[in-house]
Amino acid sequence: MKKISFKPKFKNNIGTDAFTDWVIILSVTLLGSIFLIGVGSYVYTNTEASLDSHGTNILVSNKPNFDTQLLKKVIDAFDARANERVLLSSGYTGPKDPSLP
Repeated sequence: MKKISFKPKFKNNIGTDAFTDWVIILSVTLLGSIFLIGVGSYVYTNTEASLDSHGTNILVSNKPNFDTQLLKKVIDAFDARANERVLLSSGYTGPKDPSLP
């Protein structure tokens, strides 16, 4: 009596048959893409639903909230950089060459 085996034939052809390789590559790519699209849509819908259910709590104030000390420090730093740039653009400010008369 002859034994019947149901081993898939493509297993023997992997790496040797280009058609089998392309079928496997495209199948895996298609399944992976479908999976990633499903996960992305699931995350998107859950995020949008949670944002809609919680609402947004934005406090609106007419009074501007500035940290004047920090603003002054930043303006002073920019002024110092501007002064340094002016000094650097005026030319070489190092010691004179002693060999020149």
